[in-house]
Amino acid sequence: MIETGQPIQTSGNNLVGLWRPSFVKVDHRLYVYGGGGNVTNDLHVLNLCDMHWETIHTIKGYAPCKRYGHTATLWKHYIIIFGGCNEHQLFCNDVHIFDLEKLCWFRPEVNGAVLARYLHSAAVYQDKLFVYGGFARSPDCTYVLNEISVLDLNTFTWSVYERAPPRYNHSATLVGHKMYIYGGKDEHGNTVSDLFVVNLNAPPYIPHSVLSGSQSSNGMVLLKSQHFCEAVCGKLLVFGKYLLPSSPSQANALTNQAQQQQGQAQQSQSQRNGSTGSNGTSVAANAASTADSAYGLWMLDLDTLEWERQECDDHFLAGGWNFFTVIEEHVRMNDEDPPQVTVNNLFFLGNTDPMRPQGYDHFRDALIINGESLGLYDIPPPRQTGYEFRQLLNNPELSDFVIVAADGQELHVHQVILITRWPHFNNLYRSGMMEAQERRMEIAEPYPVVLAFLKYLYSDELDEMESWQVVCDVLVLSNMYLLHRLKKICCQRLYERHFHVETCTTIFEKAILADEGGLKLLALDFMFKHYGAILKADLLHQLSPFARHEFLSYVPDEAVLQVSRVHGQLRAPTANAHQPYLKHHAYPPMAASTTPPLVSSSSTSTTTSAASNASTTSLVSTQSASSSTSSVSTLSSSMVGLQHPSTASQFYSSASGLTSSANATGPHTHNVMRPVLTTSAGVQTSDLISI
Repeated sequence: MIETGQPIQTSGNNLVGLWRPSFVKVDHRLYVYGGGGNVTNDLHVLNLCDMHWETIHTIKGYAPCKRYGHTATLWKHYIIIFGGCNEHQLFCNDVHIFDLEKLCWFRPEVNGAVLARYLHSAAVYQDKLFVYGGFARSPDCTYVLNEISVLDLNTFTWSVYERAPPRYNHSATLVGHKMYIYGGKDEHGNTVSDLFVVNLNAPPYIPHSVLSGSQSSNGMVLLKSQHFCEAVCGKLLVFGKYLLPSSPSQANALTNQAQQQQGQAQQSQSQRNGSTGSNGTSVAANAASTADSAYGLWMLDLDTLEWERQECDDHFLAGGWNFFTVIEEHVRMNDEDPPQVTVNNLFFLGNTDPMRPQGYDHFRDALIINGESLGLYDIPPPRQTGYEFRQLLNNPELSDFVIVAADGQELHVHQVILITRWPHFNNLYRSGMMEAQERRMEIAEPYPVVLAFLKYLYSDELDEMESWQVVCDVLVLSNMYLLHRLKKICCQRLYERHFHVETCTTIFEKAILADEGGLKLLALDFMFKHYGAILKADLLHQLSPFARHEFLSYVPDEAVLQVSRVHGQLRAPTANAHQPYLKHHAYPPMAASTTPPLVSSSSTSTTTSAASNASTTSLVSTQSASSSTSSVSTLSSSMVGLQHPSTASQFYSSASGLTSSANATGPHTHNVMRPVLTTSAGVQTSDLISI
C-alpha cells in the first residue's frame, strides 16, 4: 500500500479520457470497465499495492458492447455488468458476467426483462442484484425511473418493484441488510440531498425517508450531483464537489437557480430529441460555477443522523478528483491468524496537475488518507465469555501464575488464559524460559497499568473507568506486545473521551511511542487548534525532546501568530470553522481567550504594525507575512506559531513517520478550465463529477 496523505502518480497503462466507467474492488485490486469520452469496453486493473495499471487482454468469451454510465457489482468471484449507454447513445438492459478466476466473459440467460437505463445504482445482497432508478428513454422523451429491479442471481429472473422515489446519478450503499440511497437527481432534474433506506430483507423493498434535503443540507450543497459514497464504522462518507458560498442563503439561491435552469433545459431538450439531458446539466453547472467550489468529504453518523464536514480539503486543492472508495487493511499477528483489527484507508483517484486538462487523465494520481486520522476506528466486538473469565483474575485459590508490577504488587493469573489470549506469553511458555519455570513474571509498569492490561486479556474489554493516564500507558504496552485490537481500543478511547488541553501533549507523545499515526494526527490537530491555551499552560516545554522535535517538524518556518487590536489590547483571533486549511472538528471548540497567547521572552518580538492592525479572524500565514519573519519569532525558535493555511501544514502519515508537504499553492480553490468532450452523437460531457 502506498504512503498515506501523499499523492503518487500511478504507472502502467493509465486510463485516458474515460468518463463514467465502473469500479469494482477485489482484495487489493481495482477493476475498471468501460467508460465514455471515446467509448470503450476495455477492462483495466489497478494494483493497489504498487499503483500500477494494466489492461487485461487475455480474456475468453465475448465482452459486452462499449458503454458508460453502467454498473459493475461484485458477486462471489464474478463481476456483474448491467445497463449503461453504448457508443450509439442507446441505453442498455443486458447482463454480462466476468469470471475473475477464469478471466472469461459470459452472458447468462435471463428470465424476464427490465427497462434499459443508465446512471442507475446496483448492489448485491444475498445472491440478489438490486438495481435502483436510472435514466430511461421512451420514443417520445427521456424520464427517470421510480422502481427497484431485482435480479435473482441463482435463477437469473427479474422482478420489478415500483413506488420508489425517482432518482438517477445517486449512490446506493449497503450497511448490513439495509441499502441507503443518497443524493442524485429527481424526476425534474434537480440535484437533491435526501437520504432513503431500503430494508433488503423485506419485499416489496419500499424506500423509507431518513433525511430530507433540508435536514441533510447543513451547508453541504453539491455543485454537481455525482458523488461517491461508502460506509465505514456505522457512518456514511460522501465525497464530491460542493459549493462554498459566503452564506447559507446564498447557497440556497444558487442551488435553486441552477436546478431551475437545469430542469427547464432538460425538459425542452427531452421534448425535442429525447437526449440524455447532458446539455441541461451544462446549463446548471454554468449557473452554479458562479460560486466558489471545492472537493469535500462529509460524514453522516447513522445513529445521530448528523452530518459533519471532514476538514481534509487541502488534499484536493489542486487538480480534479474523480473517484473515491475505502480500502480495508487487515492487521494480523501472523498471515494465518484472523485479523485483530481493520484499518480503513480512504482512497482517491484524480489528477493533481492544475494545468493539465481534466478530461485527459482522470485517474493518473492516487491519494490515501488514513481513516483513523478522522477518528474512524474499526474494532471487532468483545468476546462473549469475557465477563466470566474476568471473575477469575487475581484469585489466589485457582491461579497458577503470578504477574508482578513495578512496585512489587502481585497479581494472580491463569496460564491457560494468558497462553490463549497473549501471544508473547504463549511464546514464553513454550520456550521454557525462566519465567515459565518459576511461574512468575515481572512487568515494569505501575500496578494500575498492569491490572488494566490483564483485565483486557481476561475480558477482551478495556475497563470503562480507567483514567486517561492508565489508557495512555496501556497503549504503549499493547504496542510492545503487538496486541493490535487493544491498541485501537486505547486510541479510540483517548480520542473520543480524553482530548483536553491538559492531556493532548501527553497523548501526542504516547501516540508516537505506540507508532499510532492516526492518533498522532488527531492530537496534533487538537494542539494547533488550541495552541493559545497550550502555550499558556507551558505544556510544550513538558514534552520530551524527541516529542517536541516531532511537533516542531510540522510547523512551517514561515508560520506566524497574527493578532488583532481589540479595545486597545492585542488579542489572538479565534479559529474560523469555515477556514479551508483547518482539519476536521470532531471535538468542541475552546472558548475564545481574552488575552493573547504570547510568550515573554528575549527572543520574542512583536509583529509589524500591519499585523497589529489586522482585522482578519483567522490564524494565517501568507507569503507577504513570511517576508517579515525577521521581525516575528517562529515557533521553532520561541515556541510561538500556528498553522500555515496552505497545504504545507497538512500532516501526512507513513510507515516511517509523518512528513509535511511544502509544495502547496495556498488555501484558495483552483477553478481549472475543463475542455468539453464531444461524442459522435453530439452529447457533451465534462469531467467525471459532471452531473
